[in-house]
Amino acid sequence: GAESSALCKNCPPGTWSDLPGATKESQCQNCPVGRFSEASGATALDACEACQAGRFSTSVGARSFDACEPCPVGSAQPAEGLTFCLPCLPGEFGNATGMLQCHACNVGKVSEEQNATRCSDCKAGQSSDTKGSAKCTSCGAGQYSNVTGEDCKDCGKGRYRVNDKDKSKNDPKRCDACPEGYYQDSEGQASCLPCL
Repeated sequence: GAESSALCKNCPPGTWSDLPGATKESQCQNCPVGRFSEASGATALDACEACQAGRFSTSVGARSFDACEPCPVGSAQPAEGLTFCLPCLPGEFGNATGMLQCHACNVGKVSEEQNATRCSDCKAGQSSDTKGSAKCTSCGAGQYSNVTGEDCKDCGKGRYRVNDKDKSKNDPKRCDACPEGYYQDSEGQASCLPCL
């Protein structure tokens, strides 16, 4: 009667129980890591809500949404209900907390390490010609770059650039003028043509 129902108490927030006639709080089960429950009296594991994407929780029996921490800068989490964030990989960066996905570095910029919070400019004479690069590469034959963080450009007409490993023979920051008796009427060339 009334006496036995007086013994029934709700499982506290952060826990749940599907046992009918449970008599002790110890029979309530904790919400697992990555989940939380703010209400008392939960009767199913489903009542434990998953932390949102961009957040994570390592707490067992979490009683509030606050237990779901935003992913720190340099990391992201696209899925719900997880206990960790994924590091931004080389070529990516994460400049805010709680990100679902890391951003790719723009052309001319790179991040070489994981967990980067920003991308660095390639030096003059170097470029990353694709989005999401982890390394800068020297400008190729017929190209140069004289501005930090700018993509390699084609040498202009009347100019050329060989791609020699020996930096003293060619400078990736500039193109050379065709020598006397030679010409070049195309852009982006590695050599000049002899005048006929």
